[in-house]
Amino acid sequence: MEDSMKQLMEMLSAMKASQEKMNKKIEDLETKFTQLSTTAVIKTEGTVTTPSKVKVPTYDGKVSWNTYLRQFEAVARNWREEDKATSLIAALRGEALEVLRTIPEASPKYATLTSALERRYGDAHLQHVYQAQLRSRRQRFEETLQRYEADISRMVNLAYPTAPAEVIEQLSVSSFIEGLIDPEIGQLVRLARHKTISEALAQALEIEAAKQASRGTSKIRQVKTYQYQDRERKVQRPSKNLVDSIKDVLEKFTDGQNSEDSTTNIRRPIRCWTCGVEGHVRSRCPQPPTEQNQGNAN
Repeated sequence: MEDSMKQLMEMLSAMKASQEKMNKKIEDLETKFTQLSTTAVIKTEGTVTTPSKVKVPTYDGKVSWNTYLRQFEAVARNWREEDKATSLIAALRGEALEVLRTIPEASPKYATLTSALERRYGDAHLQHVYQAQLRSRRQRFEETLQRYEADISRMVNLAYPTAPAEVIEQLSVSSFIEGLIDPEIGQLVRLARHKTISEALAQALEIEAAKQASRGTSKIRQVKTYQYQDRERKVQRPSKNLVDSIKDVLEKFTDGQNSEDSTTNIRRPIRCWTCGVEGHVRSRCPQPPTEQNQGNAN
């Protein structure tokens, strides 16, 4: 246990010493850069310019290294390699400073420094990622053709930064067509065999506008058809209601008549069929049968 603790303490001490050494190295380089920017005379192609204070943009690794390098070269294009290396080290910030740990030299050369930064923050190792994203890129449901075309152009340039202009255009056109959400537009644009993505976009916009106009006309026809059908329903509906009303009146009339007949049958007096006198039936007629026969004969 004691040996492990001792080894751990030694490792911590070594790391601390390395950190202090690195900090001292950075401080020395920053001091050198400050002196260079305030009092040094910058030589440019055999001529000597007046002393000037040059502001170099800082770099923290959060943006593309290639983009920053172009900005840096624009500022220091006529500087000596030693001055470029010193200025670049002084411009590093944050995580980008960790690159200095991978460089064993006390005063690294400009080429060595830029190579180390390129390996960590450059776009070369991201090209295969951009290429994979480009292959799977499809137009989104509510994405306009203009925005889709702009993103395709951006991704092609990131995926193939060193390709010739003609190859870039061919890749852009094919990627644009492959990812179109409307297969009919894609088929028509493909048959045109455009050489630039701008031409492909122009035709795609024309086809889309024509299809939208056609859909608008069909919608108007559908609305007119629905209105005509509604009018027919409204015309037929009163006739149906009239028939139902007549049926209801007839049923009520019939029910009323039946109820009157039933009431009449109940109130109608009983009359003998033999003598014609009310109040009894034939079987209970008080007259003798002979009289009944005579009455029937009469």
